[in-house]
Amino acid sequence: MQDDVLYHVIGLGGREDWEAGRGSLYWILDRNGEHALPVFTTPEGARSYWTANSGVRERLEMADTTPMTHQGPLLENRIILLPLDERGVALVAERVGADYLIRDPRPGSEQEILRLE
Repeated sequence: MQDDVLYHVIGLGGREDWEAGRGSLYWILDRNGEHALPVFTTPEGARSYWTANSGVRERLEMADTTPMTHQGPLLENRIILLPLDERGVALVAERVGADYLIRDPRPGSEQEILRLE
């Protein structure tokens, strides 16, 4: 990752939800029990990913692990794209306990992974 590049992560909830303390970060619990944080090089890529991967069933499954106060924004499909530099991504990854980052996730098993220590 480069310092001068902005990356985008998906925040669950709109701006008003975040201002009210009801926003949360989108991450993935993989089949090995590890936490993955998707990061995107463009806001369009993040929005496209969310649209393709956040059907009602997936949002209901995510709601099971989300505090009650944060479920409304998630179930109502409100998101915000958070532009972050490398330091911001590192802080977000630490906050969600990410084991690795997935850069610009795409269909299939071939992904660009950055393992975190």
